[in-house]
Amino acid sequence: MDIAAILEAALLSPDPKARQDAEAQLELAAKEHFVPYLGMLTNALGNESIKTEVRILAGIGIKNQLVAKDAKTKLAQTERWVAIESPAKNQIKHTALQSLLSPDDRVANAAAQLVAAIADIELPRNEWPDLMVVLVDNTRENQPVNVKRASLLAIGYICETADPTNSGVVAQANGILTAIVQGARSAEPSIVVRQTAINALVNSLEFIRDNFEREGERNYIMQVVCEATQAPDEKLQASAFGALARIMSMYYSYMRLYMEKALYGLTVEGMKNSSNDVSCMAVEFWSTVCEEEIEITLQQSDVYDEEEVVDRENFEFAKFAINEVLPTLLDLLTRQEEDADDDEWNVAMAAAACLQLFAENTGSAVVNLTLQFVEVNIQQPDWRRREAAVMAFGSILDGPDHGTLAHVIGQALPPMLSLMNDPVLQVKDTVAWCLGRIADLVIEGINTETHLPEIMKALIIGFQDHPKVLTNCCWTLINLTEQLGQEGPYSQTTPISPYYDALLQGLVQASTRTDNENSSRTSTYEALGVLASCSAADTLPLVTNVSAVIVQRLESTLVMQAQLVGMDDRSNLEELQISLLSVLTNIIRRVSPNDRNTSDRLMTLLLSLLQQKLPNSLIEEDIFIAIGSVAGAVQENFNVYLEAFIPYLMKALEDPDSPTCNTAVGLVADLAVALGAQVEPYCDLFMNIFLSNLQNASVRRDVKVSILSCFGDIASAIGPNFEKYLAIVMQVLVQASSLRKEADSPYDIVDYIHQLREAILDAYAGIVQGMREKPDVLLPYIQSIFGFLSLIHTNQNMIRSESVVRSIVGLIGDIADIYKQGEVKVYYQDEWLTDLIRKARADRSFSASLKETAKWAREQQKMQLAL
Repeated sequence: MDIAAILEAALLSPDPKARQDAEAQLELAAKEHFVPYLGMLTNALGNESIKTEVRILAGIGIKNQLVAKDAKTKLAQTERWVAIESPAKNQIKHTALQSLLSPDDRVANAAAQLVAAIADIELPRNEWPDLMVVLVDNTRENQPVNVKRASLLAIGYICETADPTNSGVVAQANGILTAIVQGARSAEPSIVVRQTAINALVNSLEFIRDNFEREGERNYIMQVVCEATQAPDEKLQASAFGALARIMSMYYSYMRLYMEKALYGLTVEGMKNSSNDVSCMAVEFWSTVCEEEIEITLQQSDVYDEEEVVDRENFEFAKFAINEVLPTLLDLLTRQEEDADDDEWNVAMAAAACLQLFAENTGSAVVNLTLQFVEVNIQQPDWRRREAAVMAFGSILDGPDHGTLAHVIGQALPPMLSLMNDPVLQVKDTVAWCLGRIADLVIEGINTETHLPEIMKALIIGFQDHPKVLTNCCWTLINLTEQLGQEGPYSQTTPISPYYDALLQGLVQASTRTDNENSSRTSTYEALGVLASCSAADTLPLVTNVSAVIVQRLESTLVMQAQLVGMDDRSNLEELQISLLSVLTNIIRRVSPNDRNTSDRLMTLLLSLLQQKLPNSLIEEDIFIAIGSVAGAVQENFNVYLEAFIPYLMKALEDPDSPTCNTAVGLVADLAVALGAQVEPYCDLFMNIFLSNLQNASVRRDVKVSILSCFGDIASAIGPNFEKYLAIVMQVLVQASSLRKEADSPYDIVDYIHQLREAILDAYAGIVQGMREKPDVLLPYIQSIFGFLSLIHTNQNMIRSESVVRSIVGLIGDIADIYKQGEVKVYYQDEWLTDLIRKARADRSFSASLKETAKWAREQQKMQLAL
């Protein structure tokens, strides 16, 4: 096999079939002749007489046989490499190191990736002991620039992918640091080498923790990085400021001395640099300072689990430097790029993000300086200054005292609203965004009598503006409606009600756009959905009228689907359908159409969408949610649709890898609630699939959590008929409740256990409710239920949750109400139960309804103790 020719064909052949055939040959060789295949690729990588592109592909080809994102694949590849005979592995490693010396940077880059891939396997196993010796030697002063650069690049890759907690890797920290410092110091004449070394330092910071904790070594590291911020090359300066930000993030507690001696001055000057890259990274440094200090403040509060509080001192660097940093940030807001892409990060964006963090971190300390900037600039002829003034105002709304902000918002709104007619798009866009921030964060600053009419007028005009402005106007309306209209479903009217007619008309018109530029069409439908869900009684007729438009548009998409041409058309149509379904779902939940003609039309439409959906479509989940809303509206009358719908539901439940599976489980719960005992004929189907999925180790955790919770809904719906499932379900619940977190459990496991326990609570509540007519059948399981409740009581985080406490006290009361002959009296004597009920009644953060439930549970406990 001429591997070079095949690689060249796979990479460079103009004939698609030739490329495809070559790729197939390579895949077959890798599969059936793995070691010889690696040997041929190794020879190609080391052969300087063949084309550069072929050598690169050879190096990447070997690397790809060693790395994978999927954990199982990665483990298999590691085991396969370990099993290779040492001579073959040594030849590959030798060639990889030799290729690092190549004068062709592209070949050296591929070799660096390969070296790192092998190191990722071998260093944790304490193999390849001479690797770091070779790489350090390659970075010595007398080595060529290309050799130093490639070796530092390899070190950076090694640090980027390796596990910093592995002792075999950490053992290389001294060599890693030696090589990096050699390359990064100011005495190094090559800017490229210095920059590569600084980038490697960023990746290595977790590995060199022990070194950084030693004052002498830390001082030298900081000196080298600070010197790099003053280098003549802008890219190197930017990299150095980025390294300082990373160091601040990881080693805040060591930074006090360096801030006082150098970093305040260096970073403020860096922010003023004419280079956008340098300025952005210097701003990023202060963003990192604020993030760390916000985190420390949270850790010192009761937001965190008491067991996890870390005693870290907050040096308040941001507050100390605010008089120098804040004016610089505000000035940087005026460095907007007129034609900047929304996804392109620039200095003005970085400054705005940093200003928001300063406000969150230092609170009201930012207000006076920012308001002075706003007053000076909001009416300036230069649009950049007008836009910067509005951006500055919007950026400080999260953090300062709301009373202070509410007063200044009242003064700022009139001139700001006048800018909604500004001739410059960027100004209007930022004003619409700022209004959204006010509505979201400081709603008390908006007077519903004096401000709201003018804001609504501006928003309705904005609906007809550029897609960027439209999107932010929709966001503002969503925030206003959620804040001022949240009681709508329970009220005759809300402060938003007088504007519903004009708002709905404006949004319906705006949503007719054929494209979705800047997510404008999606935003209009989101706003329509929120207006529907928050509608008061006096606006329901208007919302009902909109439902006819939405249904008609959804029906028309079925015709459009048959006319699709390409992937873009398909994606655009699917996005439109999802938006329409979301609005329709909210309208159904609010209006609750009970007449048969309406529900028939809705279910015909939704089942047609299911039937005609494209393969791999994301729309199924939204259709299921809409169907769930129909079931909730028509209740037991939904039974007439089950025969047609069940095949789609079963298909989703039987595919736990599908993103729709979890939604399908939730829909079963909705059907159980809606249909009550009428769901019983289908329960064998549901329960068999649920139990099978719970036993399947590969099924996602969120699906399993939903299934456990759904057991309660089914039990509550079918009552005593749940008896045939009781034994196996209780066994599953007891087994699930035995899962415990360890001291070193990662956050995702801790979160999963928390969700699991809430789902078990839901299941027990439903089972107790459903089996109350068969107390003798339920009685053997009461001990397990109380054992689980006492376990929950020991978890301080969980009993801070109102929903959890509500479920527990409800269960305590329900069980007592079922067993009035003293069968369960012993459980009501436990001290934890009395403590929990007392907490539920006394905690000021809990609602009045929960306190009433707790009072009832206490009465039930007294009755039990009196038996």
